[in-house]
Parts: sequence; C-alpha cells; structure tokens
Amino acid sequence: MAQVNEKDVAAIKDWLAKEPSLPKNFEDILIKKFLFSCHCSLERTKRCIQDFCTSRANMVETFTNRDPLSPKLKTAFDITTVSTYIAGADEILIHRLNDTEKFDFYDLLKSFMLQADMWLRLERDTLPENHIVIMDIEVYTLMMVAKSNVLYFQRFAIFLLEAMPVRLAQIHVINCPSFYEYLYGLVKGALPQKTRDIIHFHTDHMSLHKHINKKYLPVEYGGDAESMVKQSSSWVEDINQDRKFYLNDDLWKAEISKKVKNGAVETAMTGSFRTLAID
Repeated sequence: MAQVNEKDVAAIKDWLAKEPSLPKNFEDILIKKFLFSCHCSLERTKRCIQDFCTSRANMVETFTNRDPLSPKLKTAFDITTVSTYIAGADEILIHRLNDTEKFDFYDLLKSFMLQADMWLRLERDTLPENHIVIMDIEVYTLMMVAKSNVLYFQRFAIFLLEAMPVRLAQIHVINCPSFYEYLYGLVKGALPQKTRDIIHFHTDHMSLHKHINKKYLPVEYGGDAESMVKQSSSWVEDINQDRKFYLNDDLWKAEISKKVKNGAVETAMTGSFRTLAID
C-alpha cells in the first residue's frame, strides 16, 4: 500500500510495544488506516490511537458483552442496515434504523461498533481519500429520546469524530422527520464547528443525487450499487463467523491503570484534541 510508508507502520508498532497501557494486537491494516487518516503524521497517529483505545476502555456500555449471537444483539442487527460503497477515491458509509419498536439504545451502539470494528479490519488495496456518511432517520421517533442516554450519545459521537480513523468530508442526514431540528439540537452543542459545517439535512433521499453520483448509491436510494440489505446481511454473517475475536471484551482497549503519568505524557494525551481530518 504505497499510500502509507512501511517504516511508519513499523514505527507505530514499535511505539505500541513500548507503551504499557496500549494493546499489542493492532493489525497492520488498522495501523495503516490510522496513519493515513492522520496524513501520516506519527505524532497525530499516536494521539489518535491513544484516544481510540482509552475511549473504548471508558465506554464499557458499548464495548463489553458483545456476543453477536446473543438474542439482544441479533435483534439489533435485525433492525438496522449498515453498508459501505466505494465512490471514486472516496468511501460512503451508510447507517439506517428500520424499526423502533425493538430499539434498545446500548444494543444499537454495540451492534454498530461490531460492524465498525469489522470495517476497520477490512483490507484495502487503496485507502479512501475521504469518507461520506449517510444516516437515514426516517423511522426515528421522539420516544427514542426517552429510551436513550443523550449525554452518553454525545460522548459516543465525539469518539466517532475524534478517535476513528476517517477523513470526514460530508455528512448527510436523510428522510428527516418534521422534528429533526429538535433531535439535532440534542447533539449539536457537542459537535465541533467544522463538523457542523459539513452536515446536510434532506427530507427525502433523492436530493442526495445533487451531492453524490447515483452510480455510487445503493438501489434503495435510487442508485446503481448493490442493495444495502444484501451487504448488511453479509457483514453480520462475517461477524458471526469471527465471533471469538469480538467476544474479547479487552479488544483494542487501553489499560488505564498502566498509563504512564508524567507531565509530558499527560499534556500530550489528555484534554480535547482534533485527530479527525475534515476536508
């Protein structure tokens, strides 16, 4: 993968090996994705990985008890559709909730992150230059708010924005209900201004075609690409086959108790810092 220097991959692996609090099971493709998302800056990559691992350790509600074959997570998979599409040099990431009657806040986050973890491990000959996120909220209801932990979701959103190895270029929220501004208001204050600037709201899905060539969109959104449902089902099957890997509750988590505490490290690794590249 010419986009990332192998010497940089080796440097990050060496750094991980010497950091007592960080996991040692990072696969090369995962390191490459972090490096590329941070424009191959070693220092930014270290900070992003540190934030990624620390956040996973601190968000136990999302990153423990993740058996994909458990009844609760099987239900969460059944009521959501997740898919990705290569769009020229970029990649589209789509999430759609299909049913709110069986909605459980933490189970939904768990299932989403299981799929995200699988996506992190996917081998790519060429890493996408940018990422385009599409969220379909057609079936969202105000009752979902009562069943959710809004403050926790704000933390989760910041984790996705600041610690995941993506170069976020566009966010499209489609099929918005009449009260979407209220829903957005619950998280807007926690979002960086650069993120707010790239969010677009749509009352249907057809207006997506003004921003994204429909040949890259799934058939469900009037495009030419494969069905979201077919791809999402395939992803769940792959996660189930690799079940033992995801049953590890310590997967990619920092050991907080082993974190070195001195002025230099604490200054570099604490507080709010931007690791996400928004173009």
